[in-house]
Amino acid sequence: MTSDRRTVDRRRVLGTIGIGATAAIAGCLGDEGENGDDEEENGDDEEENGEEPELTEPVDFPEDDDEGECAVCNMIAVEYPDWNAQVVHEDGHREYFCSKGCLVAYYFAPEKFTGGDPDEEIVGVWATSFDSGDLIDVTEGYFVYERDTDRHDYPMPRGSPPAFEDEESALDYVEEYDDLSEDDVFTLEDIDREMAEFYREPRLEEMA
Repeated sequence: MTSDRRTVDRRRVLGTIGIGATAAIAGCLGDEGENGDDEEENGDDEEENGEEPELTEPVDFPEDDDEGECAVCNMIAVEYPDWNAQVVHEDGHREYFCSKGCLVAYYFAPEKFTGGDPDEEIVGVWATSFDSGDLIDVTEGYFVYERDTDRHDYPMPRGSPPAFEDEESALDYVEEYDDLSEDDVFTLEDIDREMAEFYREPRLEEMA
């Protein structure tokens, strides 16, 4: 074999090795990029679909008649933005309410109204603030045991307790009326049978 032929063959071999090496490097980089994209996409999916954001934040009230029905009275919750409320259970199951009166009944006896597993703990509760009209976290908020069913334009004839972001705002409310006192300020943990029956006794009896 001549030296020219050896030179050509050597170049061919080196060229083949170079192409293979380049392809291998590109393949590694491509895999890493694809995996990186997958990981990033999976991360986004987890952020969008993971339980944590759902359990710690309220969601928009569904406008669909089936999904958006009040769990207690079957009225459409989104139609009552001044009074509505919602809860989420630990398994992610969420219920909506036209008003805080229905929320009180549900919180007292979820097993009577939930479409999910009643043994799943309620881990998030939001209600429309009487002052601002915004949905507020009422696991840290306050209510007033309002028993004057003519005081406000309620979604349901048996009335509802107004919700407040802090105790001071709730106390300011009761000071406006002679028939209310600071003893009428309560939290979710204070809800009992008397309150539930005052606001929604007919529904509690129907679901017994």
